[in-house]
Amino acid sequence: MKTVLIVDDELDIVEAVKAILEEERYKVVTCGNGREALKCLEDSKPDLAIVDIMMPVMNGYETIKAIRQRTEFAELPILIMSAITPAVKGKEYSWAAYLKKPFSLSELLKQVHALAPQDRDPEQE
Repeated sequence: MKTVLIVDDELDIVEAVKAILEEERYKVVTCGNGREALKCLEDSKPDLAIVDIMMPVMNGYETIKAIRQRTEFAELPILIMSAITPAVKGKEYSWAAYLKKPFSLSELLKQVHALAPQDRDPEQE
Protein backbone atom coordinates (compact mmCIF):
# COMPACT_ATOMS: atom_id res chain seq x y z
CA MET A 1 0.00 0.00 0.00
CA LYS A 2 1.40 3.38 -1.02
CA THR A 3 1.41 6.31 1.41
CA VAL A 4 0.37 9.84 0.44
CA LEU A 5 1.19 12.87 2.58
CA ILE A 6 -1.33 15.71 2.20
CA VAL A 7 -0.16 19.15 3.37
CA ASP A 8 -2.91 21.77 3.34
CA ASP A 9 -4.42 24.14 5.88
CA GLU A 10 -7.94 23.85 4.43
CA LEU A 11 -9.47 21.05 6.50
CA ASP A 12 -12.41 20.47 4.14
CA ILE A 13 -10.07 19.82 1.21
CA VAL A 14 -7.80 17.61 3.32
CA GLU A 15 -10.69 15.47 4.53
CA ALA A 16 -12.20 15.14 1.04
CA VAL A 17 -8.89 14.19 -0.61
CA LYS A 18 -8.11 11.79 2.24
CA ALA A 19 -11.45 10.01 1.85
CA ILE A 20 -11.03 9.73 -1.92
CA LEU A 21 -7.50 8.35 -1.68
CA GLU A 22 -8.36 5.90 1.10
CA GLU A 23 -11.14 4.58 -1.12
CA GLU A 24 -8.41 3.98 -3.72
CA ARG A 25 -6.45 2.00 -1.08
CA TYR A 26 -3.80 4.58 -0.29
CA LYS A 27 -2.60 5.16 3.25
CA VAL A 28 -3.04 8.88 3.89
CA VAL A 29 -1.20 11.09 6.38
CA THR A 30 -2.35 14.70 6.75
CA CYS A 31 -0.63 17.84 8.02
CA GLY A 32 -1.96 21.40 8.31
CA ASN A 33 1.27 23.18 7.40
CA GLY A 34 4.82 22.66 6.20
CA ARG A 35 6.41 22.52 9.63
CA GLU A 36 4.07 19.67 10.62
CA ALA A 37 4.83 17.93 7.33
CA LEU A 38 8.57 17.96 7.98
CA LYS A 39 7.94 16.26 11.32
CA CYS A 40 5.67 13.66 9.66
CA LEU A 41 8.13 12.72 6.89
CA GLU A 42 10.31 10.41 8.96
CA ASP A 43 7.44 8.43 10.43
CA SER A 44 5.25 8.19 7.34
CA LYS A 45 7.92 7.76 4.62
CA PRO A 46 5.44 8.81 1.91
CA ASP A 47 5.49 7.68 -1.71
CA LEU A 48 3.88 10.98 -2.77
CA ALA A 49 3.37 14.40 -1.17
CA ILE A 50 0.47 16.66 -2.14
CA VAL A 51 1.38 20.19 -1.03
CA ASP A 52 -0.72 23.35 -1.07
CA ILE A 53 1.13 26.56 -1.95
CA MET A 54 -0.67 29.07 0.28
CA MET A 55 -0.36 27.98 3.92
CA PRO A 56 0.54 29.61 7.23
CA VAL A 57 3.78 28.87 9.12
CA MET A 58 5.61 27.55 6.01
CA ASN A 59 4.18 28.05 2.55
CA GLY A 60 4.33 25.31 -0.07
CA TYR A 61 7.51 26.58 -1.70
CA GLU A 62 9.36 26.67 1.64
CA THR A 63 8.03 23.21 2.45
CA ILE A 64 9.23 21.75 -0.85
CA LYS A 65 12.70 23.28 -0.43
CA ALA A 66 12.94 21.83 3.10
CA ILE A 67 11.81 18.40 1.88
CA ARG A 68 14.41 18.45 -0.91
CA GLN A 69 17.18 19.24 1.58
CA ARG A 70 16.65 15.79 3.09
CA THR A 71 18.61 13.31 1.01
CA GLU A 72 16.15 10.45 1.51
CA PHE A 73 13.32 12.61 0.09
CA ALA A 74 15.22 14.22 -2.78
CA GLU A 75 13.30 12.12 -5.32
CA LEU A 76 9.90 12.12 -3.56
CA PRO A 77 7.21 13.00 -6.14
CA ILE A 78 5.44 16.20 -5.12
CA LEU A 79 2.08 17.27 -6.51
CA ILE A 80 1.38 20.91 -5.75
CA MET A 81 -2.18 22.16 -5.60
CA SER A 82 -3.38 25.69 -5.37
CA ALA A 83 -5.99 28.16 -6.52
CA ILE A 84 -3.13 30.37 -7.73
CA THR A 85 -0.79 29.66 -10.61
CA PRO A 86 2.69 28.87 -9.27
CA ALA A 87 4.92 31.95 -9.24
CA VAL A 88 8.06 29.85 -9.72
CA LYS A 89 9.07 27.11 -12.15
CA GLY A 90 8.71 23.45 -11.30
CA LYS A 91 12.32 22.80 -12.24
CA GLU A 92 13.47 25.25 -9.57
CA TYR A 93 11.54 23.46 -6.85
CA SER A 94 11.42 19.93 -8.27
CA TRP A 95 7.71 19.25 -8.13
CA ALA A 96 6.29 16.62 -10.43
CA ALA A 97 2.88 18.10 -11.26
CA TYR A 98 0.44 20.93 -10.53
CA LEU A 99 -3.26 20.59 -9.75
CA LYS A 100 -5.34 23.78 -9.91
CA LYS A 101 -8.03 24.22 -7.25
CA PRO A 102 -10.87 23.57 -7.61
CA PHE A 103 -10.10 20.23 -9.22
CA SER A 104 -12.21 17.28 -10.23
CA LEU A 105 -12.03 13.83 -8.73
CA SER A 106 -10.78 12.44 -12.04
CA GLU A 107 -7.98 15.06 -12.27
CA LEU A 108 -6.82 14.25 -8.73
CA LEU A 109 -6.85 10.49 -9.28
CA LYS A 110 -5.12 10.77 -12.65
CA GLN A 111 -2.22 12.68 -11.05
CA VAL A 112 -1.99 10.46 -7.96
CA HIS A 113 -2.13 7.22 -9.96
CA ALA A 114 0.59 8.53 -12.30
CA LEU A 115 2.90 9.67 -9.50
CA ALA A 116 2.31 6.85 -6.99
CA PRO A 117 0.86 3.87 -8.85
CA GLN A 118 -0.53 1.15 -6.61
CA ASP A 119 1.00 -2.29 -6.85
CA ARG A 120 -1.38 -4.69 -8.50
CA ASP A 121 -3.24 -6.94 -6.07
CA PRO A 122 -3.47 -10.49 -7.46
CA GLU A 123 -6.64 -11.11 -5.42
CA GLN A 124 -8.39 -8.33 -7.33
CA GLU A 125 -7.68 -9.77 -10.77
